Amino acid sequence: MKSFYLIGLLLVLALAYSKADKQMIRNAAQACKASEGASDEDVDVLAEGRMPETQTQKCLFSCVQVQFGLSDGKKFLKEGFLKHSEAIVGSGEENRRKAEEIAAECEKITNEDRCQLGADIAECIKQGMEKCVSKDA
Repeated sequence: MKSFYLIGLLLVLALAYSKADKQMIRNAAQACKASEGASDEDVDVLAEGRMPETQTQKCLFSCVQVQFGLSDGKKFLKEGFLKHSEAIVGSGEENRRKAEEIAAECEKITNEDRCQLGADIAECIKQGMEKCVSKDA
């Protein structure tokens, strides 16, 4: 159950559960780290599945979400999310349905402040994953 939750956060928030996935996220975050003026600690927040708290962390999350096609910097991109849905919630029809539910919930997320958008998307995905997990319990 914990693995399901964190894997979901991996792509939505660019988070990971396994050590290899964390390293992949750290690598993907390097360009964003430089452009956002983020620290190694900020990247750790991302890789460890924690929610962004500082402005820099929010901007880092946003940048990585754009890299993964989950956002265009102004809104959540449903198709980008669904493209990665198998890695987010797993394969199979039931998991695809879960991904569709999460995408439908988050589809309305927009924000002119791209950094706050990153945090808003992260929170929406987190809540969607929690709902899916609670339905399965």
